Amino acid sequence: MMNAKIILINEKKEILLLHREDKPGIGSPNKWSFVGGVVEIGEAPEEAIVRETKEEIGYDVKELSLFRVYNDPEIQRYVYIGKIDKKLSELRLTEGDNMGFFTIKNALKMTLSKNTRRYIQDYFYQQKFKN
Repeated sequence: MMNAKIILINEKKEILLLHREDKPGIGSPNKWSFVGGVVEIGEAPEEAIVRETKEEIGYDVKELSLFRVYNDPEIQRYVYIGKIDKKLSELRLTEGDNMGFFTIKNALKMTLSKNTRRYIQDYFYQQKFKN
């Protein structure tokens, strides 16, 4: 099984997070997470993240790059980095009950899904030593 997520970053270097509804049967209910989901059969991970981003927030990803692949025992997780040039008011949330742009520092104080926290920490660590 494969999963794809995207860390969308705006011009202020804030990341977009979606708040997952508190419903039985969904993964990481009532937690903040990145846009993304399951890679469908016959679909490349990059195609999946473009599709998921369009479905979940109505945004067409124009620039994206693979950040990292996490090989967990049951699932391969592809995490992408992308730029977003829209304001929240220009996006259309169709999954979850809230969304927002957050600094990395503020995001790490939130109730995040386990993997979202891991991706933010790994991304922040990489950016810290990139310069």
